[in-house]
Amino acid sequence: MYTGLNHLHSSFRYLVLLFLILAVADAAMAVTSGKGFTKKSKLFSLLGLIFSHIQLVVGLVMYFMSPWFSSLTNNAKEVMANPQARFFAVEHISMMIIAIALITVGYSRAKRQEDDKRKSKTILIFYGIGLVLIFAMIPWPFLKEFGTWF
Repeated sequence: MYTGLNHLHSSFRYLVLLFLILAVADAAMAVTSGKGFTKKSKLFSLLGLIFSHIQLVVGLVMYFMSPWFSSLTNNAKEVMANPQARFFAVEHISMMIIAIALITVGYSRAKRQEDDKRKSKTILIFYGIGLVLIFAMIPWPFLKEFGTWF
């Protein structure tokens, strides 16, 4: 089951990234051009929110089933000394939770805004920061060639 969830989690990231990028790009264009917060803007931001929450739930289920979590609970000192183990046991999950919390706050704040330009600006700021954190903490498979912890 863990392997299947891992494949799902690894593949699903592209949907999350797609909709977050679309939401941020649409918000950036809206802020710079002065256009309103359209139905398309709302759709991109809502789908970014939904897919990031689904990804978080799958990730949390995986985390508590993972060898990283059991290693952390059994020997935290050793895990913290190993960069790869620390990344998966602590850093990845912590930063992803923060990123998705920012996306959630951004969506909630934007929804309450009356002014379309402020809605777009709110989405741009919160989703943008969340997207940067997500990009930074994804264990990209191609980075193995560069000797990182992945």
